[in-house]
Amino acid sequence: MINIIPCPSGKTEEYSGTCRIPPAIGVAMEDFEGWCLKAFLKRTEVTIDESAVWLKLVRNRKLDKEGYCLKINEENITIEAACESGVIWALTTVVNLLEGDTLPCCMIVDTPKYPHRGLSLDCTRNYFSPGTVKKVIEQISLAKMNVLHWHLSDDQGWRIESKKFPLLHEISKEYYSQDEIKEIVDFARVRGVEIIPEIDLPGHTIGILAAYPQYSCSGKAVGLAESGGIYRTILCAGQEQTFEFIRQLLEEICTLFPSDRFHIGGDEAPKNEWAKCPHCQNRMKEQGIENLEDLQGYFVANVAKILEELGKQPIGWNDVLLAENAPKDIQIQYWSVNHAESMQSFAGKGGRFIYSDMFELYFDYPYSMTPIKKVYECIPHISKIECSEYSGFCGLEACIWCEHIKDGERLEQLLFPRIFAVAEGAWTGTGAADYEQFLQRLIPMAERTAKAGNACTPQHWWDPEGEARRKEAIDYFVGISSAMAPETREQTVESARPNKEFEQSFMTKFFRESDLPILLKLMTGE
Repeated sequence: MINIIPCPSGKTEEYSGTCRIPPAIGVAMEDFEGWCLKAFLKRTEVTIDESAVWLKLVRNRKLDKEGYCLKINEENITIEAACESGVIWALTTVVNLLEGDTLPCCMIVDTPKYPHRGLSLDCTRNYFSPGTVKKVIEQISLAKMNVLHWHLSDDQGWRIESKKFPLLHEISKEYYSQDEIKEIVDFARVRGVEIIPEIDLPGHTIGILAAYPQYSCSGKAVGLAESGGIYRTILCAGQEQTFEFIRQLLEEICTLFPSDRFHIGGDEAPKNEWAKCPHCQNRMKEQGIENLEDLQGYFVANVAKILEELGKQPIGWNDVLLAENAPKDIQIQYWSVNHAESMQSFAGKGGRFIYSDMFELYFDYPYSMTPIKKVYECIPHISKIECSEYSGFCGLEACIWCEHIKDGERLEQLLFPRIFAVAEGAWTGTGAADYEQFLQRLIPMAERTAKAGNACTPQHWWDPEGEARRKEAIDYFVGISSAMAPETREQTVESARPNKEFEQSFMTKFFRESDLPILLKLMTGE
């Protein structure tokens, strides 16, 4: 058995004999660019010299963009690939097959099921060092995940050095310098990982408005949020200066990220201030906009136009689809069954989307609520319709929101090894039946991850059971509620407006039937 994660999706053959990697290797590059070897050389600590060819790269344009054919014999290795990303994933397989300096002789034909295989990392609610971000990128790339969706602004802060609007990062204090961002982007690129930044608009923007309050409806000073939750202070949709500010800000940020995609959020944007703002009301009259959801549609369309002029494809959370006038060509990230109806309509018309259902792929929730088995056996769906039925389904993305994650060690524990179940689903295919066989491959993968200096959740807690499971799940639920001030909690519940399907999913997908009496007592205050 080829003992790696993700499991190869195509034909594999194993032969007798082994191949040893020498300290220095000769490489026949053909016309591939040298940067695609950087991660392999770093991971194996080998160098390139004028030795006999040990690694031969062959351009095969018949293969998919990220696909490869890897042949390992006793003397050397041959990789066929259509482009550099295929070479990176083939060499990643080589690294994962290594035992010391020895490889098994084999042949692997491999290509990913989905083009989008991602992790959304929130570094705003709590800041994580560039070194921690790189550690995460290194591990997801070893599992052939190709996207880091980097959440860099929210109500609790702004994490990008801005030379045009320096108060943004000065107020937040902890941030990534532009040089650090460029370094992280390059670190990710040579590992096959695209970094997509997210600047959430028009809600979750107190990190912006604490520095520049003139772009809110009231113009009043506001402090950074001290806890998670949904806040009513958002960007004003009626003042032209708001869009000019956004344009200048995006012009600067886009230069830092070569990805052709840019995430603009759009989730959880309460309209309370828009409803009483004279600028917003005038804008609605001028544009013939009949309701506040469509005012957000107008806002999103304006931001999308700016991004398109900057050569970027906008991505938004599925909340933006509540507007009848939402841009039709925006890519959508599905996270909440609360808005399933508009999502089904979008997907049914061929709209391109990423699957990040919170009840299956949100990793800020503990293993007692989202165990590895549930993640591994996830079959992406919107209500009762499987995503595979939609032509615009692009792939999977796990998310980790960090309101309650204070340090890198806890971040790593929640990611590792759970993220590898997503990696396999996105590369090999979702809903695989043989969980026990997956565990046989996951155990050594987790051991390697821990040996590389990452904190990993121990095996006995991958799929918790018993009273300990219940206690962790209930304690987490109580903790996230009590962490918010009463006013914030009230605003959050009012803004979220959970429907019956959401409430049922919350009770049944995070908890067990035996937990419900305790939950009901907590929710009713008895």
